[in-house]
Amino acid sequence: MIDKLVNLYQILKGGFYMKKFLSLTLALIMTLALAVPAFAVTDPTIPSDTSDEDYGIMPLASLFPQTPIAGAGTYKTYDFTASSSNGNYIRFWFENTTSEAVDVYLYRTDSGKDKLVKSMSVDGDSHNQEVYYNSTASSGTYYIKIDASESGGTISGNLSVAQYTKRPN
Repeated sequence: MIDKLVNLYQILKGGFYMKKFLSLTLALIMTLALAVPAFAVTDPTIPSDTSDEDYGIMPLASLFPQTPIAGAGTYKTYDFTASSSNGNYIRFWFENTTSEAVDVYLYRTDSGKDKLVKSMSVDGDSHNQEVYYNSTASSGTYYIKIDASESGGTISGNLSVAQYTKRPN
């Protein structure tokens, strides 16, 4: 009988400590749950120097998703086609990761011949963008050509082309 009382005492004593442990654990979890909103991500603020109401406009279509480009002398992308419902602004961007300048050309090919519609230069270790607009741009087929204009050497960087309904920055 005494053995049973000792066992009951140990169970009750262990239960007391278990309840205390669970209470403290629950209090810690609740405290952490209240602290989480303090670390929540807020919306990015628009820089104060922007005057365009369309700052940060998102493209409706990625015609040529940001892609690493590498080559020598000249690089030409595959043909990509705009969509009639996604706007008449075609923005192309290139980040040059070499130390030498390159020229970037946007060609339109849907007329049966290759027609240069927009170009830009990108200095070494920098980036640049241009926007092509035409009332029929949304029905066009395009490609990008990059020339290593400074020495005919290495081409390396990141390229992307997107389509917009409004002029992007």
